[in-house]
Amino acid sequence: MLKLTCVSMITLALVFPLNEAAAAESKELRKQRQEAQKERQEKKKQRAAEIAEATKSFQEFARNLKAETQEKVKELDVEFELKRVELKADGSAKVAVAEAEYQKKVTSLFMKPGVQFDAETTKKMQADGKAYADELFALQKESAEVLHKEMISNEKRKNELLTQMDQLALEKAASLGLMKEYDPILATPFGDGLTKQEEQWNDREYKEVAKIKERNQYTVSEFEYGATLRAWEIKNREEDFELIWQEKAEDHALGAEQMFYNLLLMQSGQDGAVAQQEFLSRLAELNKEKQLIKIKYKKISDQNRIKRREEKKKIQVR
Repeated sequence: MLKLTCVSMITLALVFPLNEAAAAESKELRKQRQEAQKERQEKKKQRAAEIAEATKSFQEFARNLKAETQEKVKELDVEFELKRVELKADGSAKVAVAEAEYQKKVTSLFMKPGVQFDAETTKKMQADGKAYADELFALQKESAEVLHKEMISNEKRKNELLTQMDQLALEKAASLGLMKEYDPILATPFGDGLTKQEEQWNDREYKEVAKIKERNQYTVSEFEYGATLRAWEIKNREEDFELIWQEKAEDHALGAEQMFYNLLLMQSGQDGAVAQQEFLSRLAELNKEKQLIKIKYKKISDQNRIKRREEKKKIQVR
C-alpha cells in the first residue's frame, strides 16, 4: 500500500509540472495571437486611411485637371465654330449659285423652240438633266466634306489635349499608390498552426484586397480608356458621314429622275405630247424606291447603334 502511494505521488509530481508548462505555453500563445491580431487590425486601419486619403487627393487633382483641360477644349470648340460658320457660308454660297445654274440648265432643256418629246429626245434630255444634277450633288458633297474634315481635325486636336490629361492623371494616381496591388495582411501561424478565426481572417483579406483593386481601378478607369473611347467615337463619326452620303447619293439619283418626270408631266399638260400614264407609273415606282432606301439606311443606323452600345461597354470595362 505504501509502495502504491509513493508511485502515485511520483506520478502526480511529474504530471503537474507538465500541465503547468502546457498552461503557461497556451497562455503565451494566446497572448502572441492577441498581439498579432491587434497588429493586423492596426495595419488594416492604416491601409484604409491611406487609400481614403489617396483617393480624396486624386479626385481633387482630377477635378482641377479636368476643369483646366475643359477650358482649353472649349477654346478649340469656339475656334472651330467660328471657322465652321465661315466654311458653311462659303459652301452655301457656292451651292446656291450652282442650284440656280442647275435650274436654268434643266429648264432650258424644255424651253428649246420646236423641241419634240420623242423617245430619243427624251432620253437625251434625261441624260443631260442627270449630268447637271450630278454636278450639283458633287458640289454639295464637297462642301459637306470640307466641314466634316474640319470637325474631325478639331476632335483630334481635342483628343490630344484630353490624352495628355489622362496621362497626367494616371501618373498622379500611381504616385499616390492607387495603381499598385496591395498585399493581404495575413495571420501567421503560432504553435500548431492557424486557428479557425485566423483562417477566416485570411479568407476575408484575400477578398478585401481584390475589392480594393476593383475600387481603385474604377477611380482611375476613365483615364485609362479615355483615348481608346475617343478614337472609337471619331471612327464612328467617319463611318456615319460616309453612310449619310451613301444614302444621299442613292436618294439623289432617284430625285433627279423624279424632277425630270415632273417637268415632263408639266410639259405634257400643255401639248399632250407625253404619255402621262407611263410617267405617273414611273413616279410611283420612284417614290417606292425612295422609301425603301430610307428604310434600308434606317435599319443600318439602328443596327450600328445597338452594336456600338455593346462596343462602348467593352471599352469601358477595365
